Amino acid sequence: MAEKNSKISAGNGPKENGELNGLTFEEAMDRIEKITEMIESGELKLDESIAAFEEGSRLVKYCRAKLEEYGKKIDAVSGSDEDESVF
Repeated sequence: MAEKNSKISAGNGPKENGELNGLTFEEAMDRIEKITEMIESGELKLDESIAAFEEGSRLVKYCRAKLEEYGKKIDAVSGSDEDESVF
């Protein structure tokens, strides 16, 4: 039971896109992993699972945007054309 108490609840993560901007890519990925574990555990109520899924979806979108941003920076630094994009 100690493991259950050490897990963070679905409501402890960032809720709005403005709050996501304060997260690093790594923090967002860690949060996605925790959300996935919570949902897969089956210990959340349905409404908590839906809220966790929604938060995870926002985090995934944020991470994809960050990867695209980083990819463009890498392309710019390496002098790649868009046809030769790293990402």
